Amino acid sequence: MAALLNVIHDSQNEFYRFPVGAAATESKVRLRLKVETDKDTEVSGIKIRIWEDRVGETLYSMARMEDGEYYEGYVNMPKKGTLLWYYFIISVNGQVCFYSNNDEMMGGVGQLADYPHAAYQITVYNKEAKTPDWFKHSVMYQIFPDRFYRKGNEMVEKPNALYHASWKDKPRYYKDPDNGEIIAYDFFGGNFAGIREKLPYLKDLGISVVYLNPIFESASNHHYDTGNYMKTDPILGTNEEFAQLCAEGKKIGIRFILDGVFSHTGEDSIYFNKYGNYDSVGACQSKDSPYYSWYSFIDYPDKYESWWGFTNLPNVREETPAYMDYIIHKEDSVLHYWNKQGISGWRLDVIDELPEKFSQAFYKELKNTDPDSVLIGEVWEDASNKVAYGVNRHYLCGYEIDSAMNYPFRRIVIDFLLGYVDGHQICRRIMSLKENYPAQNFYAMMNLLGSHDRERILTIFGEAPSCEGVPERIQAKYKLDDERLKLGKSRLKIAAAWQMTFPGVPCIYYGDEIGMEGYKDPFCRLPYDWDNGDEDLRQWYKKLIHLRNENVALQTGKFLPIYSDGDIFGYARVIDDGKDVFGEPAENDVFIVLMNRGNEMRTVYVDVRDLWAGSFINVFGDGRELNVIREVLHVSMKPCSVKIYRCVKNEEQHIRECGVLMHPTSFPSKYGVGDFGASAYEFVDFLAEANQKIWQLLPLTPVDDCNSPYASPSAFAGNTMLISMEKLVDMGLLTDEDIKVPEKGATNKTDYEFARQVKGKLLAKAADNFFTKGNADDMAVFEGFCSQEAYWLNDYALFKAISKQQLEAGWIEWPEDLKKRRPEALEKARNELAQEIGRECFYQYLFSTQWQELKIYANGKGVKILGDMPIFVSQNSADVWANQKLFKLGEDGRPLKVAGVPPDYFSKTGQLWGNPQYDWDEMAKDGYRWWISRLGRMLEQVNMVRIDHFRGFEAYWEIDGDAETAIDGEWVKGPGMEFFGKLKDSLGELPIVAEDLGIITDEVEILRE
Repeated sequence: MAALLNVIHDSQNEFYRFPVGAAATESKVRLRLKVETDKDTEVSGIKIRIWEDRVGETLYSMARMEDGEYYEGYVNMPKKGTLLWYYFIISVNGQVCFYSNNDEMMGGVGQLADYPHAAYQITVYNKEAKTPDWFKHSVMYQIFPDRFYRKGNEMVEKPNALYHASWKDKPRYYKDPDNGEIIAYDFFGGNFAGIREKLPYLKDLGISVVYLNPIFESASNHHYDTGNYMKTDPILGTNEEFAQLCAEGKKIGIRFILDGVFSHTGEDSIYFNKYGNYDSVGACQSKDSPYYSWYSFIDYPDKYESWWGFTNLPNVREETPAYMDYIIHKEDSVLHYWNKQGISGWRLDVIDELPEKFSQAFYKELKNTDPDSVLIGEVWEDASNKVAYGVNRHYLCGYEIDSAMNYPFRRIVIDFLLGYVDGHQICRRIMSLKENYPAQNFYAMMNLLGSHDRERILTIFGEAPSCEGVPERIQAKYKLDDERLKLGKSRLKIAAAWQMTFPGVPCIYYGDEIGMEGYKDPFCRLPYDWDNGDEDLRQWYKKLIHLRNENVALQTGKFLPIYSDGDIFGYARVIDDGKDVFGEPAENDVFIVLMNRGNEMRTVYVDVRDLWAGSFINVFGDGRELNVIREVLHVSMKPCSVKIYRCVKNEEQHIRECGVLMHPTSFPSKYGVGDFGASAYEFVDFLAEANQKIWQLLPLTPVDDCNSPYASPSAFAGNTMLISMEKLVDMGLLTDEDIKVPEKGATNKTDYEFARQVKGKLLAKAADNFFTKGNADDMAVFEGFCSQEAYWLNDYALFKAISKQQLEAGWIEWPEDLKKRRPEALEKARNELAQEIGRECFYQYLFSTQWQELKIYANGKGVKILGDMPIFVSQNSADVWANQKLFKLGEDGRPLKVAGVPPDYFSKTGQLWGNPQYDWDEMAKDGYRWWISRLGRMLEQVNMVRIDHFRGFEAYWEIDGDAETAIDGEWVKGPGMEFFGKLKDSLGELPIVAEDLGIITDEVEILRE
């Protein structure tokens, strides 16, 4: 072995084993083994050792592949379904070693040893076998008939039966104090009529098949001690009422499956008749009884074989021809009779105690009678290799059952959520089952969480104390306390999501969906609590069931584990190439399910490169898309939570559109800068004719002394230099003579100073004309505008008026009373500067009116406006002056912290912008009202908003206010998702385009997407 450097076979990797998993009869399976050796080692041969169950050994030689490190061999599958096991025998340097399965016998990567360990398994299945399609697409509900719902109050006579007058009583067993044997059974009177009345409830929940615990006449309330296979128990109703139940269920798409108990009967039965309660001659009464051959007597008539020693359950000899005829073959057999009553299948109780001859005959007869009927076996372990009484059972080889009660799935869910094993081990367990189970069976497994044989699942998840040694009267009263209930409910929600999105048929035990509690039998069999169920939990189940019912991917889509680490487990359900795993037509789809069992918040990074490209939405979230970032899905998981994501189809994403960036100042104009005049309308016409859909602008706000709109004196106001003088003539506010431009200014070159001189005078004249000559209607419209925009306009107009009064000095240089915005100083300024304030308001009215006309025109031509919003505002702005507490300022009004970016390839010292940093904590106190107002105004002006320096909302570079360069700043976390959530709550969907300069962190991409 020392000379073998690396030997690998992975039974769950298609390169090493193809096909992975179970194999069809008469097919070939290709096996590969990697054998890496040193230069002095000679591999003289490798063989595949196959052991066929009940047949024996076969050896297959492996051939060396071209690259030298790999060996390959093909194994012929038998003509009949069976179980095969294999390992590899390696001859090297005159010695023999073995490569076998791992010690856990879970498949996957194995181990090299001097002797063979556990072998790998291949389940060989009948290539013609097919499980019912309807069943694979179903959701099942298990009902314990006596405890679901009672319709009517008729009391049916029954020996040794105790009736509960109250549905709210707790069940119990009435036992002989001397020997502990049950002497009477209690009944609550649940019946077929009750189930029939609750069919609408089941339909609303999303149920399509109901599994009933035994319904045949018997002494007990559970009816596993059959008294008469051909008659329903009178307390439940008549045979005719049962047939009516099946018929009414069929009308609304609900089928029924019966529980067949064929390994034993009751002692109090037609067949055994120990107490003579039946008119028949039972096996216990006479050896001449037609039923005598069914049983095995040790010392007739008192001593006989019974089920696990319970003398009230005498075992039957299932292979007895008379018994098989009665149950299976005769025209009026039990199987045929109940199928004719309208059932859609059977569950075989304790199938491991039924001989293969019996169960296979039952399966064959059932399929010959109705190929669409389903047969489920009660198996508590891996159903592919169950050993019963020393014999490997071939349940999943295509001759015996379609499905099994998936207790291994239940164990997996419980072990993970209770923290017994981690996500990695859970993944291994699941993949082992998937490897061993043929797909037809894997996708038809009865995936249960609760059952009549186990504690209520909520009781388990709530970590109720052990009931061992606890008197039944104490068990009956136990309820989870608030803390345990909260924990249990959180875990149950995860488990239900797992159950509804996992391959197989989910089965809900009655009442689990409303959070019923209880220790094991009889307390897991309480009457359904119709009055006090947990409605939140029921709605959760309903949402999950309907999600499954509406999406084929969650039924028969591929199953792909995508995350398994510690407290997190996740998988995808996928349909691609327009077909499900069985080749049936289906729409392409991808779901991702992620579970966090832990008590801490976790961020999960899921590699989705092999899944369908696109965005993902949380199916139970707000519909917001979560994009894939560099082929990785970033998900924040709350403690003890589950998330289900669905890939957004490409056609549902934003349609590609083309446009042009052109700021209005660049239009041809005799005034020095372009405006909202004729050239703007001509440009819109040009865009429409060229089939361009977007007109992108720079900020429309006023500019600073350097003519930059990114350092504006207002985040709300408009740039009055964009007002068209010709339109003011049309309004009667100016004349043609007024707007004649001096010859030296008639140029197509940009001249901001000239524009300010010329347009400033014309705007002042237009304002004076309006206030002195305007009509009442126009004045009313203007006043309405001022009132509507007062939330920003009042401060801005006052700011502009004071600035002019102070000879354009920055506000931090103003007199202290004005700088500090003391009320008496502001009131005095408003009175003294009323005329100038009115003019500033009027200029904004003109800007808004002209821009809205242009926007409406553009939208009418199919052109959308993409505006621009700088993240920061200027220190010398109305916004900072009027909202000083929202910024990081000192007592003198100067910035304590300013904005910029760190050193990069553009600048060794970084960029020192100088904008005051926001005090995000202060802004959060009123829910970011200033930002909501700012973005809300922008969305009135444009169709979409480009946010400049978007990364600053995730984290921003903060520099001391007195710094000379940006070198010594630091990254500070921005408001992030909470901020945009508040904006969305107030403004609805946000048509935002984020600036991305290419070098962006994952956190920024998460926020953006």
